[in-house]
Amino acid sequence: MKRRLLIRIPGTLTVMVICICFFACTQTDQQHAVPAEKVTIAYSATTDAVLAEVAQSRGYYREEGLDAVPHMHPYGKLALDEVLNGKADFATVAETPVMFAVMNGEKISIIATIQTSRKNNAIVARKDKGILTPLDLKGKKMGVTLGTTADFFMDAMLVTHGILRKDVKVIDLKADEIPAALANGDVEAVTAFAPYLNYAQEKLGDLGIIFYNEDIYTFTFNVVARQEFIRKNPERVKKMLRALIKAEEFVRQHPDEAQKITADFSGIDIGILRDMWADVTFSVTLDQSLLLALEDESQWAIKTGLTVGTKVSNYLDFIYLDGLESVKPEAVRILR
Repeated sequence: MKRRLLIRIPGTLTVMVICICFFACTQTDQQHAVPAEKVTIAYSATTDAVLAEVAQSRGYYREEGLDAVPHMHPYGKLALDEVLNGKADFATVAETPVMFAVMNGEKISIIATIQTSRKNNAIVARKDKGILTPLDLKGKKMGVTLGTTADFFMDAMLVTHGILRKDVKVIDLKADEIPAALANGDVEAVTAFAPYLNYAQEKLGDLGIIFYNEDIYTFTFNVVARQEFIRKNPERVKKMLRALIKAEEFVRQHPDEAQKITADFSGIDIGILRDMWADVTFSVTLDQSLLLALEDESQWAIKTGLTVGTKVSNYLDFIYLDGLESVKPEAVRILR
C-alpha cells in the first residue's frame, strides 16, 4: 500500500504543476490581451520635448499601457492649438502659450514640466545694420513669433536695456520663417527659441551677433491636457507621467543615446542638441517657479495689451498636482 501511494504522489504533483502552469499562462495571456489605451500626443519638434520623445521612441508609453500616437508640429504653440481644438490629448509646450490660452478662457492644465533652461531664448541681430549692443535695437525691425516664450523674452530684454516695445517695429513671424527673414534682410534682428535661433545664427555667419541674458528668464517646457480629459482619464495621466519618469532616468544615464533619439525623432541636427545639452535640466517636476512665471507673464500680457483678459488667473486652478503627487511626490514643489 505504501509503495502504490509513493508511486501515485509524483503523478499527482505532475498534474498539479501542469494546472498551475496552465493557470499562470492563462493569466499572463489575459494580461497581454488587455489593449493599450490610445492617446494622441502633439509634439513640438524643437529641442524641448526630449523626455516625451525618448518615452515614445523607447516604448515607455507602451510599457505603461498607452498606445501613443505622435503628431508633430514646428513648435509648441501649434501643438497646444491641437489640444485646444480637441485633436490631441496631450501637448508639449512652453509656459507662455499656456498663459495666453488660460487668459483667453481655455480650460487646460499643466500635468508636468519636463525641461527647463536659461539659454533657450536669445536675440540674433545683424551687425551690418549697426547692431553691436542691445541698445542698438532701438528703432529696428524685430521678428518674433507672437504669443511664445520668445515674445516675452524680447520684451524682458528690451526693458532691461531701457527700450520700450513701441520703440521697435515688431514683425510677427512663424518660428520657421525667422532664419530666412533675418538672412534676407526683411528684419534687422529676431528673438527666437532653439533650434530656430541656432538656424538664424548659421545663416548669418560672421554678420550675426547674439544676445543672451540668463538672469531675466527661465524657460519651462511642459505637458498639457484639457481639464475635461484629465477628469475623465486620471489613470492615463498617471501612465503618461510614469513613462516620462522612465525617460528622465534614461536621459540621465545615457545622454549620448538620448541626443541621437531626439535628433532622429525631431529632425534636428544632433550638433545643435549637443551644444545646448549642458544648459538644460531634464526632469519631471511641478515647481513653484512655474507658478511664478505664469503669474509674471500674465501681468506682462495685461500691461502690454496682448490679451483680452485684465486679471491674473489663479494658476493653481490650471496646474494638475494629483497625478505627479501620486507617482513622484517629491517632484511637486508648489505651495498651496
